[in-house]
Amino acid sequence: MQHTGSNLETKGMLANPGNHFKGRFEVERKFRVDDISPISRRLKHIGAVPFTIGNSETDVFLDFEDRSLMANNQFQILRHMTPSDRVLWISKGPTNDQCTAVDLADFDKALSMLRSLRLKETCQITKKRDIYFLDEFHITLDKLEGLGSFVELAVMTDNEGDLPALRGDLQRVAKELDLHRSAEIFQSYRQLLFG
Repeated sequence: MQHTGSNLETKGMLANPGNHFKGRFEVERKFRVDDISPISRRLKHIGAVPFTIGNSETDVFLDFEDRSLMANNQFQILRHMTPSDRVLWISKGPTNDQCTAVDLADFDKALSMLRSLRLKETCQITKKRDIYFLDEFHITLDKLEGLGSFVELAVMTDNEGDLPALRGDLQRVAKELDLHRSAEIFQSYRQLLFG
């Protein structure tokens, strides 16, 4: 079997991801904004590194027919990014901070394999997304049709004990980007769109 990991890991990227997406836990904060342009300008001004710009991401959520994964706060998501043609399988839950992702080579084959395990599509979400790196943090600028514009701040770790300190660090980044608690959203895009 041919190893394609290094090609998958750099597909469509403007910068080396380093350890930005490695870990079993993700601390995340999301803010609704009227316009992402000032945030984009601020990120460039403070030296954030563009990772992907102008991607469209389609997330296909999968569950068993009885919705047993969702009942246990677990989500299996197959993400297809264009134009980079990058594919990720993302597993979230059961705790809010648990998140693991793996690069895959082919969206259609991956979806077929997941369906062969009797997983069924429960919903689909498409967003326009730019991703920047600022130190160990990744910052996404998202636009969703019918929902609006959002800024997500996130950081990943393998050490569950780091989570409280990382939450404090994200507060510092939010302040640096002039994102206010009053604009913070605590629901996922799936919850906002589908309840």
